[in-house]
Amino acid sequence: MRYCQIIHGDAATSEDAKCIKAIDKTTVHRICSGQVVLTLATAVKELVENSLDAGSTSVEVRLREHGITLLEVSDNGKGVEDCNFEGLNKHVIN
Repeated sequence: MRYCQIIHGDAATSEDAKCIKAIDKTTVHRICSGQVVLTLATAVKELVENSLDAGSTSVEVRLREHGITLLEVSDNGKGVEDCNFEGLNKHVIN
């Protein structure tokens, strides 16, 4: 089972999709300023789209107290490869 997080970024080619690359702070600011999640529905949509992008065939969405205390999306998609964990500690695109 894989748990999803929102990671904003540009579309990657299949070759690029294998590696997570750090991006500079200016690019992070430009991306994040245009990607504000305003509603619970938007957050769920983004996480489910990430699951589908990861090749999931099963996606489960869990909310607690209507999403106030918990929003969790789990799936059976391909997770982050071991060689990419270091990149998750920085601003990244995928």
